[in-house]
Amino acid sequence: MTEITQTTSSSDRIEVAADVGSGRTFVTIIDDQRYLPFAKAVVEQLGTRARSILLVSQAVSAESWSALSQAFADTLSSLNVRQVSLVGMGAGVTLAQNLALSNPKAVRILAIVDASSRPHPSTWERVVDWLEEHLPFGLPLRLGSQGFNVKAYLHRLRCPLLAITSASASQFIRDEMKTLAARAPTAWAIELRGSDEEQLSELTSALLAFQDTPAKCPQKNMKEAV
Repeated sequence: MTEITQTTSSSDRIEVAADVGSGRTFVTIIDDQRYLPFAKAVVEQLGTRARSILLVSQAVSAESWSALSQAFADTLSSLNVRQVSLVGMGAGVTLAQNLALSNPKAVRILAIVDASSRPHPSTWERVVDWLEEHLPFGLPLRLGSQGFNVKAYLHRLRCPLLAITSASASQFIRDEMKTLAARAPTAWAIELRGSDEEQLSELTSALLAFQDTPAKCPQKNMKEAV
């Protein structure tokens, strides 16, 4: 069994919680301690087949996402990571998505777990997003918001996207995941079922298979790709 060791980070905003294994690099990023046990288990299993890094970010928000995105990129550079398979969980997905959009050559594949289009959206932001989705012509109701909303940029995503919904995801997250997968140019969606151990096994198997998916692989070939 791979032993997870903690290392120091180049940024006080991003903690390098684990760096194990060798070969192609997977980076898993979270910002919520609720994901930590599951993320550690994913990193441990991936570390038997590849280099696997776990990063824990400070809380991602509408105010902090830009600075944290830069800290994320700086941390990857300090770890000598040039090209990466990214796994984002919860609001950590925001940082992973932003890197894939801003530096597409650096990201081999992007996997998102229980993501929303905004980091930790408030009830009001959820209402506004729903109205924008359903009003004629997508009438904008941003009201000067500077927060990150990936829906406006997903058409620019160049790497394959794997959208993974856990068995415990809320209906809001399930709806968001369907929207994100539908808007990305090259995307697949899977739903995890069963016990935590069964979900972990299914997730890691899908990630290892998905890392070799060509950027322009037709979506109809999802079963063969994952």
